[in-house]
Amino acid sequence: MTKNRLTHRQIKRQKKIQAERLSRAEEGHSLEQPGLLVAHYGTTLIVENASGQLFQCKLRQNLGTLVTGDNVIWQPIDEHTGIVVACKERHSVITKPYKHTTKPVVANVDRMIVVLALTPIPQATTLDRYLVVAHHLQLPVTIVINKWDLFSSPQHDALAARIEAYAQLGYPFIKVSNKTKVGLDELRAQLNHNTSILVGQSGVGKSSLLTTLLPDAKATIQTLSHNERLGRQTTTATRLYHLPEGGNIIDSPGIHQFKVLHLSKADILESYTEFAPFLGRCQFRNCEHQSEPGCALLTAIKNQQIPAFRLENYHALLADRTEK
Repeated sequence: MTKNRLTHRQIKRQKKIQAERLSRAEEGHSLEQPGLLVAHYGTTLIVENASGQLFQCKLRQNLGTLVTGDNVIWQPIDEHTGIVVACKERHSVITKPYKHTTKPVVANVDRMIVVLALTPIPQATTLDRYLVVAHHLQLPVTIVINKWDLFSSPQHDALAARIEAYAQLGYPFIKVSNKTKVGLDELRAQLNHNTSILVGQSGVGKSSLLTTLLPDAKATIQTLSHNERLGRQTTTATRLYHLPEGGNIIDSPGIHQFKVLHLSKADILESYTEFAPFLGRCQFRNCEHQSEPGCALLTAIKNQQIPAFRLENYHALLADRTEK
């Protein structure tokens, strides 16, 4: 069944109605009240009220797609359920390609925490995908190297060298180990007083890291999934947790790797900030930075001013945009 498209007049009317609901909620003159969307299971939204209570809510028609992290206006139906009637404006939204458009994944994120580990060894472009998306959204990034106590074998020297190359480009790294507890306090300090999203490949140890950061996370999950019908979806649902020291962290198990299909060539190029001093200095204005004579980026690589692997990754991400 296809969804009916709203006319311009209907959209305008919906916005007006939402604005009125937001105003009533702020004034406290109705049952409508502000809430935070902390999880989303199919058609059921888990909304947290100002007192920290969780409610299973449905979404009023024509509100569009809501995601974890959204600040909403909702009204209770009974002591356990409610209905979301409006959504406040987002200050950031992470999207993913969906059919011929994009689909929101999480909202109102202030920082991206990218988790890497010794195993699985990240693919060449894995980190760059996260960095490109974060740059496009103007989100600061912290890169966490998990299971740091395992970084002792000579066979991992190449990965350690790659990490050092990113550090020299100015990307902040935190070396973390649940076993030795190294780096955990530094990571907690990064997470304080903002909403961060935790991303990374499957198997990098995000779950164990979350358990360390959130000792009550298991109980929270059980609270969210007390309804057996929701429990089957909790392993892949995006959830927001409150950190004991302040701030929030969003775990999105369904996001193992970002695609960049929805970004333009210019967006991707701009994300490689170390290229900036050399752009516009190529011999040919339409230089593709591959093998053209007089390419300023190739010259910079030859002079060891930028890492060769970063230009290789840039071209790999451009190739991704041709995927169907």
